[in-house]
Amino acid sequence: MASTPGWKREGEHGLFYTLVEVPDLKVTPSGTFTFTVAEHELFLHRPKNLQEVRQHRLTAGFTKDSLHMQGRLDQGNLALTCASKAGSCPEDLMVFHKGK
Repeated sequence: MASTPGWKREGEHGLFYTLVEVPDLKVTPSGTFTFTVAEHELFLHRPKNLQEVRQHRLTAGFTKDSLHMQGRLDQGNLALTCASKAGSCPEDLMVFHKGK
């Protein structure tokens, strides 16, 4: 099971940090992968790890929507597509380029 840190825009409420477990990560032999970001907590400050979140209850709010992600690594770049019943994806397609 992987933990994924990140941030999330919440409309006029601003930018929040997230840290979620990803228990359903699936990788195919061709290199594509899928996972779901289930409902999760939002934080004002970036949590160090899941243990800190569980011990200190740093929650600034939460989201009940799930994000269904599908992606592929290509020459060090990551392309993710996102689907959500409630329209909570930051973008339908997100591309992260390999740093230099």
